[in-house]
Amino acid sequence: MSGEASLNAIVAAQENDPLLDIFTNKQDSLAAAFAFFNETSEQLTRSYHLLEQKVAQLNGELQRVSAEKDQEQSGREQLANRMQALLEVLPAGVIVLDTRGFIVDANPAAETLLAKDLVGRVWRDVIAESFAPKNDDGLEVSTKSGRRISVATSSLDGSRGNRSGGQLILLTDLTETRRLQQHLSRSERLSAMGKMVSALAHQVRTPLSAAMLYAEHLCHNNLDSSRRDEFSQKLYGRLQHMERQVRDMLLFVKSELPLNELISSKDLLQGIQAAAEMPLSTSHSTCNWQLHSDVLIKCNREALISAIMNLINNSIQAVSENAEISVQMRRGYELPEKATGNLCIEISDKGPGIAADLLNHAKDIFVTTKSQGTGLGLSVVQSVVRAHGGTFNLYSEPGEGVTALLQIPIYDAAHQPLS
Repeated sequence: MSGEASLNAIVAAQENDPLLDIFTNKQDSLAAAFAFFNETSEQLTRSYHLLEQKVAQLNGELQRVSAEKDQEQSGREQLANRMQALLEVLPAGVIVLDTRGFIVDANPAAETLLAKDLVGRVWRDVIAESFAPKNDDGLEVSTKSGRRISVATSSLDGSRGNRSGGQLILLTDLTETRRLQQHLSRSERLSAMGKMVSALAHQVRTPLSAAMLYAEHLCHNNLDSSRRDEFSQKLYGRLQHMERQVRDMLLFVKSELPLNELISSKDLLQGIQAAAEMPLSTSHSTCNWQLHSDVLIKCNREALISAIMNLINNSIQAVSENAEISVQMRRGYELPEKATGNLCIEISDKGPGIAADLLNHAKDIFVTTKSQGTGLGLSVVQSVVRAHGGTFNLYSEPGEGVTALLQIPIYDAAHQPLS
């Protein structure tokens, strides 16, 4: 056998050897296993790197959140310290109650107002020991030490972010405030009383002068009986007028005015003429009386006459003597809500008039241009007319006199039956 044939025979024998096949298969499996291991290792390495990056990211976020929390906590602590410092110096008392009514916190002002060592005590016991309510307390409460305290409460419930609940009580010391208010009120009352006394003197001066004149005439022995009776009646009338002035002033102060008389405009005009007789005579003044409509009004006769006399006296005093006055009464419809109309009473003069800037405030109380005036005359007129459901207006031009217009609703029998 040739050498080539022997070699081929050996190769053929190896190819048919089962051990060689097993070795070859194992070698292929081992290579595949190494390849799988290498691939898995690479995947694990990549996953580990990703995990490291994620951990680093989470650590960064955790540090940021932790820093924010620390900063927030520090801010809260600073705020709490600031609030505590404010409570320590706050002039108002602050008390915190728990849900059982026990005092869990109280600032120094609260202990100054009520008692020391409030924390731990029951609030209702503190109330019984410290407060002594009085009839005139109003919105404040008096303490046994004589102080006046305002008490305000607020609930500390869960809706306001407080889980523990309870109540917040704010105590404000109003003792000094009330004392100053009472002092100011007393001063204002004394000032008002002085002005009212002066106003009352202004209101009764004219009838008092007339009464003194009639009394002087009555002292004459040569008077006959008829003249004596005449002066006596006029003296009595002036004294009655002064009494009415005082009564009307009291009504003005009390803001009360009973409208219990049903009179005609003719009767009212006659009453005004009688009241104006002496002032017109003593000042040598004249008055033009005109009655254009005779209607009924529901009024307080004497108060209305007194109010109109204030206007007539103002017209006389504006020129001192020889005043020319006009008083007219007519029916008008300037008040649209009054279907029956109203009685328009117009008093005008030819005096110096009122400047525009003063005219806007002429009806304000205590406003006057007279050295001896009180500034109550027009205020009384305003008050009386308003009490009658009417209006009062002033019209004037400097140098052209003053016109006063009073409008009093006419009596409506259909809606206001006379009992």
